[in-house]
Amino acid sequence: MQNIIYLIIHILFAIGMFISLKVVNVKKVNKYQAIAVNYFVAMIFTLGDLIFGDVDIIFPSKLIVPSLIVGTLFVTSFIVMTYSTQKVGIGLTTALNKMSVVIPVSVGILYLGQNSGLILKVAGIILALASFVLILYKKSDKRVKGAFILPAMVFILSGMIDTSMELTNNLALSKDGERELFLLGIFITAFVLSALSALITGKSKSQDIGFGLKTIAFGSILGLFNFLTSKMILVNVARMGGSVVFPIHNASVVMITALIGVLFFKEVFTRKQWIGVILAIIAVFIIANTMQY
Repeated sequence: MQNIIYLIIHILFAIGMFISLKVVNVKKVNKYQAIAVNYFVAMIFTLGDLIFGDVDIIFPSKLIVPSLIVGTLFVTSFIVMTYSTQKVGIGLTTALNKMSVVIPVSVGILYLGQNSGLILKVAGIILALASFVLILYKKSDKRVKGAFILPAMVFILSGMIDTSMELTNNLALSKDGERELFLLGIFITAFVLSALSALITGKSKSQDIGFGLKTIAFGSILGLFNFLTSKMILVNVARMGGSVVFPIHNASVVMITALIGVLFFKEVFTRKQWIGVILAIIAVFIIANTMQY
């Protein structure tokens, strides 16, 4: 029962992060600046978590490389997703972003020995993948030569992020406070790179590189949910394994955020998308049945 509660909390934080990103798009806030603010705020919250948790802020050398890798992947994935959305549309980009769940799940099963309820997990993941396509994918009128490269990169980078976080959690995080120190390293790396990206992008487009109040406000809200979601990913992966956490997380977030789009952002659903929602619900229940209570 406790694992279910942790998963629900995790999903609620992830949905808060999605809604924050949605608002950033709707309000036409500079994405690069908002992302930089987001990582700065997430870094501050992580530092506060360490201080109030009475943890010695001594960064272990074993976490330097994983922090640099994951932080770099965070920013690179965001930039590639931005370009992929522009070139081939948000539907294909988001679908492949979510379908990347097969990468950490495969690593969890083949390398980390997360074999319990294997048949149910495979069945649930297949249903989840089908639901992502039905809910998210919309055929784009755009025809860009070589455009398959960008969505493929989104798929690989997203899978690498989840896999890197799980492998680090399993192989390197052994002491109290190391989870938070790992997150701190990720957010510091991501902040530095995203701030540079915002600066370079602003100069290349001859835009004002100053951070406005709206950018700081929405970026800060996004950063809070980013911190909470990232921490819960590490907590839940340690408790249940990525082969359970990532499929349930992705299927639940896709399903619930799609419904939020219908209810609050006046989006219209096709019959195909409603079928996808039903498949996502079934997938979550099937994979949840493989959890160790």
